[in-house]
Amino acid sequence: YKVKQKGATAKFKFGVQVPLGLKNAYQLDKINKNNYWQKAIDKELKQLNDYNTFRVLKLWEKPPPEYQKIPYHIVFDVKFDLRRKARLVAGGNWTNPDKEDLYSGVVGMESVRLGFFLGEQNGLSCCAADVGNAFLYGKTKEKVYIIAGSEFGPELQGRALIIYKSLYGLRTSSARFHEHCAEKLRQLGFKPSLFDCDFWYRDVGDHYEYLATFV
Repeated sequence: YKVKQKGATAKFKFGVQVPLGLKNAYQLDKINKNNYWQKAIDKELKQLNDYNTFRVLKLWEKPPPEYQKIPYHIVFDVKFDLRRKARLVAGGNWTNPDKEDLYSGVVGMESVRLGFFLGEQNGLSCCAADVGNAFLYGKTKEKVYIIAGSEFGPELQGRALIIYKSLYGLRTSSARFHEHCAEKLRQLGFKPSLFDCDFWYRDVGDHYEYLATFV
């Protein structure tokens, strides 16, 4: 729910106040005498580093002229188990749409129902899974960069960071992960069905395995 607070709208989730921005996150930590939001920010930046999301330019380097500078912001959330979540999101809305694919296909509900039906009829197990930091597996084709803020630490603050992976917020990130996921599924022996290209299958001898993808 939301509560008006000094001209801004304070948002609460599971009884925890969600920051309206980076400065507000630090303020809430100070008020609550903990570092929950700071830890969430640090965790997000560590994951971005672990996935080699950015190519850091030297202090004297300038981004190539064809690269566009875009803003970014950090979105905050509270999980059902009260874990704090921070997500760095690029300002992809500042870029001009390119001719390349922007969107990702998703499996149809008819295919999902068919998958459950086939599993039930053949006594097969059905399960669901989520890919953590999914977009960071793909490589972006967009030519964009950001300027690191203070949350990146003194070594990177003010440096130009060229976005190398399909970061959340970019226009084409969904399509890039869809391509990456399809390539990996083919390597695992899966094929897209003719009925639905996001409903995959593979022959494992005595039965077929089916996989529905939703990006």
